[in-house]
Amino acid sequence: MGLVTMNAVLEKAKKGNYAVPAFNVCNLEFIKTVIETAEKMNSPVIVATHPVEIEYAGIERISSMVQSFAKKAHIPVVLHLDHGDTYERTVDCIEHGYTSVMFDGSGFPYEENIKRTQQVVKTAHAQNVSVEAELGLIGGNEGDAFNKAGGLSRDNLTNPEQAADFVLKTNVDSLAVAIGSAHGFYKGVPQIDVGRLSQIRSRVSIPLVLHGGSGIPDKIIRDCVKHGISKLNIATELKYAYYLGILKSIKESPDEFDPRSVFAVAMKSAEDLVRQKIDLVGSGDKA
Repeated sequence: MGLVTMNAVLEKAKKGNYAVPAFNVCNLEFIKTVIETAEKMNSPVIVATHPVEIEYAGIERISSMVQSFAKKAHIPVVLHLDHGDTYERTVDCIEHGYTSVMFDGSGFPYEENIKRTQQVVKTAHAQNVSVEAELGLIGGNEGDAFNKAGGLSRDNLTNPEQAADFVLKTNVDSLAVAIGSAHGFYKGVPQIDVGRLSQIRSRVSIPLVLHGGSGIPDKIIRDCVKHGISKLNIATELKYAYYLGILKSIKESPDEFDPRSVFAVAMKSAEDLVRQKIDLVGSGDKA
């Protein structure tokens, strides 16, 4: 089938009241596991790469690998830049075949976030590339600052009225909302403001995105999808599943040194996680 835009899968998800999972990848094994598992479940999937992951693998190599798998897949696959940090980064990804880019201007003052996001939207839309933006503060560098601080101030969460103004002025295709989630694992139960999400949904017509999906209880995820989330980001949990698979391989077969055998166990562990998330957000058989 080849790559498709984020719009192609999220608009359908929004109308169908389910979400599409986005899994962060950094190498061949992660890409293979995510796309082939999604194929088995006939689910659309978003393959996401953070700038750190791009720098680890190299943009030409990682984009080429995703495109190679996507061409042979029978499901819609999106290649997405996660948390793009600069305009130049988004352009580089577009030039290397990405069909969706996120520009994260949430750390700038509101008007500056609008200005920088507008610039990305103008360039991306000219190339038929979808744009995700972020408004409000999503906690944590891998969750640490968020969790140790006991959560975010309500003042840092997405303001529903401001969200409507932001979408109108930027013309973005999807919006990552801050409703209490954080990147990385949580210490304790995360305080997700589903009521705030509902208020945003009532004022904003484009698909909404939940970052920091790793470790949020399933019931809360289901509530978020029910109240307007169309894309769920998963990074830490996928890495951890892969890590646990490697530990299992070493424990059960300590003399096995062939990477193909070790990685096979790790990929099976990761596949189980991908299956669980696809079931959770309801994207199975929606390709």
